Amino acid sequence: MIMRILFITATYLPTVNGVSYHIKLLKKQLEKLGHRVYVLAPNFPGYTDSDKNIMRYFSMPNPFIKTYPLGLPLVPVDKIKKIRPDIIHTHHPLIIGKFAAHVAEKMKVPLIFTAHTQYEQYLNYYFPHGYQLTSKLLINDLQSLSRKCSKIICPSPETKIRLKKQGITNTDVVFNGIDTEVFSSSKKIFSEHPYIVYTGRLEKEKNPLFLLKIAVELKNICPEFKMVIIGDGRLLPKLSEYTIKHDLENNVCVVGKVDQNLLPSIYKGANIFLTPSTSEVMPLSVLEAESSGLPIIALENAGLESVVKNGESGFLLKPDPKVIAQHIFDLVKNLKRLKRFSKMSRRISEKYSIEYCALSVENIYKEVLSCRE
Repeated sequence: MIMRILFITATYLPTVNGVSYHIKLLKKQLEKLGHRVYVLAPNFPGYTDSDKNIMRYFSMPNPFIKTYPLGLPLVPVDKIKKIRPDIIHTHHPLIIGKFAAHVAEKMKVPLIFTAHTQYEQYLNYYFPHGYQLTSKLLINDLQSLSRKCSKIICPSPETKIRLKKQGITNTDVVFNGIDTEVFSSSKKIFSEHPYIVYTGRLEKEKNPLFLLKIAVELKNICPEFKMVIIGDGRLLPKLSEYTIKHDLENNVCVVGKVDQNLLPSIYKGANIFLTPSTSEVMPLSVLEAESSGLPIIALENAGLESVVKNGESGFLLKPDPKVIAQHIFDLVKNLKRLKRFSKMSRRISEKYSIEYCALSVENIYKEVLSCRE
């Protein structure tokens, strides 16, 4: 059965993040399966889409983050009717979710939602004083959206458990997919000293300054270590200032944004992927690093239990910079163990291919459509 699928999102290319990249990969793979996939995303002034079937809705400049325009989906339903979608798949709740639900109801087609983010954790960072109220409003919004959805896709078992606690049960787990061939093709190079890499947004909720606290401790036990921090965000200047203040300039390189095509070669030379985030769902950067054979060092209770086997493919540790630095040093100095962790990381990543992800999503679409017949 060939389907016409409409993704509705609050973020897409050229904005680089896990959600926009996931949508791009999933669109491409579903099209390989014969389906026609459309993306409705915020307008990005000065950017021309090279891909087909990308529709843009009105957006305003974001005064805080230039690469994240503030979208307002003021799109007439009649315009969407012209593409005759069989499935509407929203990748966000709140304004975008409400709009997607409205369109799906008007067109009498099934609505799917992917819960990409631990939104409550983000509220804790940005609205600490009003967290109780904003968190309650958000959960109410998620519950309302779930009642209008035929199915909610959870990128991890932890997400499914979290939503169940909020009274949301119409869920299926589908792991986010990556292009495993791109990252697994390179043979690992193991440096004798710690060579650590992080890729991700440099924003408060990702906790990137914690990387540099670990770097300070690591320098005390291994002055030769290297750390590469890749990503863009409002904290980039602060990270650069911190490296100067703490005399880390010879050890830490804050690169900023890089071309996605360069990541495989960067991962090839590293021997540890370090993520300081305290809340994750299924970060593509971690999956890509695992596919490249990198052991993962992450914080415990950050939502990565399903992708990092503690003590086998990496470590899930308490947020103690000194303890984390010691674990990194000990692992790199034990080459036999490091190689064993590397093999396990690659083995874990095999089940996160975009091909498997797309087939799983396709099956959900077929299931909800068959229930309507």
